[in-house]
Amino acid sequence: MPTLSTSFSPSSQAPAVILPTGTGAAGTEISYAQLHDHVSSFQRRLASFGISTNAAVSIALPNTLEFIVSFLAVAAQRCIAAPLNPAYKQAEFEFFIDDVKSKLIIVPQGAVAAGAPAVRAARQFGVGVAEVWWDGAKGEVVMDLKFWGSLGGAVEVESAQEEDVALVLHTSGTTGRPKAVPLTHKNLIRTMGLFSR
Repeated sequence: MPTLSTSFSPSSQAPAVILPTGTGAAGTEISYAQLHDHVSSFQRRLASFGISTNAAVSIALPNTLEFIVSFLAVAAQRCIAAPLNPAYKQAEFEFFIDDVKSKLIIVPQGAVAAGAPAVRAARQFGVGVAEVWWDGAKGEVVMDLKFWGSLGGAVEVESAQEEDVALVLHTSGTTGRPKAVPLTHKNLIRTMGLFSR
């Protein structure tokens, strides 16, 4: 069974992502090979920050190329992606960050200078903060670590396994308090009906 990392060919020139007009990388078409390169580069940066197996990484980004690359790189590093609505209030970010014990939160460029709620929440728990954005001149998704928090030194780049938890979603339970639902690579591959391309 493939993982998210191996569910597409790293050499395919077929389009993987076509970014619509109005996005930071509008009109950009990313092949599977390019997507693989972006994800691998981002994964190496995560490892350089000490993000290792089973660490939770909150991702507070809109649905953009930056989100796709962040999500796939976190999962590839054998970590747990915890996507969060970027429109949450600080208290909501605090709840979710604390609930999954995030080590890092990924936010859009400018969020730190703007004092965004996600950034304020992360600092309450000593969570690292990284800004990401598409750099059209370089043709890459850039990640800049703005706050180390409790992150440690560099670790090895990992290879995801099908039983690794790739994603945690929160769903409301009978008490009304959101509950974390972990999904493995195997769960996601089966649900999406992915196959090697």
